[in-house]
Amino acid sequence: MGQEFKLINKSKKEQIIYAHLPASKARELTGNPVTSAITTWYLLQNIGDEISFATWEDASLYEEYTEVTDKVVTDLIKNGIIEDNGIEIFDEDDPEVYLRKLENIWMR
Repeated sequence: MGQEFKLINKSKKEQIIYAHLPASKARELTGNPVTSAITTWYLLQNIGDEISFATWEDASLYEEYTEVTDKVVTDLIKNGIIEDNGIEIFDEDDPEVYLRKLENIWMR
C-alpha cells in the first residue's frame, strides 16, 4: 500500500484530485498516460505558480482549495490529447463508486 497524492497549487488555491481515475500513488501517477497528461498540462498552464503534491493525510489543509480536475480534463479533451469513453460504475447501489474511462489518444 503506497502513499496517495493530490496536486496542490498554493498560488491559486486550486487542487487536482485524482479521484475516479486509475491512479493516485507516485508510480501510478507517473506511469498512467492520462494522469501524466493531466499533471503535465496543469503544470504547463500554471508556470511560475507554487505547485506541489500533497498526501491525502494532509487533505484537511487544502479543503478550501477549488478542485479543477474536471476543468483540466475538459481542456485536454478539447485539445485532442485525451478522449472520454464514459464511466464504469462498480456499485449500482452507490453510483459515486465509479472510474472515469479516459484514454490518452496519443498512445494509440
